[in-house]
Amino acid sequence: MLSIPRWAILLAGAALLLFGLAVHMGWLRDPSLAKADYVGGIDVSADDAKLYRAVPFEWRVTSNAGSFTGSDTAWVRIDDSGERPTICGWLLLDKGGNSIRATRWLSEARMLAGDMKLTALFIAPVEKAPGDGLTAGCLRIDEPTRPATDAPLKLEGSPVRE
Repeated sequence: MLSIPRWAILLAGAALLLFGLAVHMGWLRDPSLAKADYVGGIDVSADDAKLYRAVPFEWRVTSNAGSFTGSDTAWVRIDDSGERPTICGWLLLDKGGNSIRATRWLSEARMLAGDMKLTALFIAPVEKAPGDGLTAGCLRIDEPTRPATDAPLKLEGSPVRE
């Protein structure tokens, strides 16, 4: 029978504890992601909605019931008029369960805004229309570079577990 020294077990336990702490503190983030903070939501009027651009995407979700795929459209706006640029967006929940799956996929997806890669978690799922109480989620970008207002936008990600 193989005997493992006590010090090896203690070392493995300490390494596991440090790894858990690093994950909890956010030290193991994707280094390719731009630094950004979720800053809350903003009401979107019917006139403001014209400034948002459609960003179509395809999502993939797996579960015990099988694998699901579909397509949807997020509405996104880059606002660089402030001291720090913000990017806001929403996803209309108009496709029942598929909209919920698209939201789940977005929670782990990445938004490419020009050369910048951001988490797509800021995109708020909404049931209301612009001007009728719609609130878009917003992310403040904390990078020295600023994406252009008309920068190309793309959503990408791997299949996620439901």
